[in-house]
Amino acid sequence: MLFICFKSVVKRIRDILFSNAFGEFIEKHTKEAVEEVLFSDEFREYLLSILEESEESPFKEIAEQYLNQEVVISTTVNMLTGTIVLVGEDYLVLEESSETTILLPFDSIIAIYQA
Repeated sequence: MLFICFKSVVKRIRDILFSNAFGEFIEKHTKEAVEEVLFSDEFREYLLSILEESEESPFKEIAEQYLNQEVVISTTVNMLTGTIVLVGEDYLVLEESSETTILLPFDSIIAIYQA
């Protein structure tokens, strides 16, 4: 008797779980929950912080460490040697000699080494 009752309960649960109404219920509530998170101020701030971090080049910090020091810089075009004399938000200024100064955007730099 207990087995028949259990089998009946399992069938009813299965019918509920695989019904269209339950699927629509899950879809509706999942959509509402996702929209609530996606449109929240907390999620907005989180995305903005990720975007701000991704816009900053790691080469700015590296260049600042080598400011006024002799370096070798590997770029997308060639290798340069000189002294970093200025570090901007998205570029550095490299003095190769007393007559040659180069402005290098960070997005053209592959590596910076101490000479």
